[in-house]
Amino acid sequence: MTEKTLMVVDCDAGIDDAQAIMMALAQPHIEVLAITCVVGNQHDVRQICRNVLRILKVCGKLDKIPVYKGAETTLLHRTNAIDSSHFHGVDGLGDKPDPEAPDDSHIDSKNGILALIDLVKNHPGEITVVALGPLTNLALAARVDSDFSKNIKEVSIMGGNTESKSI
Repeated sequence: MTEKTLMVVDCDAGIDDAQAIMMALAQPHIEVLAITCVVGNQHDVRQICRNVLRILKVCGKLDKIPVYKGAETTLLHRTNAIDSSHFHGVDGLGDKPDPEAPDDSHIDSKNGILALIDLVKNHPGEITVVALGPLTNLALAARVDSDFSKNIKEVSIMGGNTESKSI
């Protein structure tokens, strides 16, 4: 029997993240412990959480995997934030209305950065963090808890940039 991979997904819940989350949830050897949300493709972290809730609902995992609201701003507070609505829609998930979308009551009240820290503390050396968006939540978790990075099993990052130049 294959050992389960314990995973926390940290995302900004665009269409690409939706696909990655669905792929992770479909794998029998992966246990997604939580999903933390961070400002990125969409500039409203609450909307990002709502997008994750919609994804979990479609996958039959709503209320089975906690969703946490993390960083609401970037670390650098850039005023020229990139508009990704031409990729992901204004809502970050393709602008397809969902009259039965889960409401905010499904978003866990704990801060996503603190949730990351606690999950890693409770499972030292066991959690794979899959970072699909900006690394703000991870950076802040490492800043708050000096042991955070030491206790993560591994980090998998979907990195890149939109303009192929340095920031």
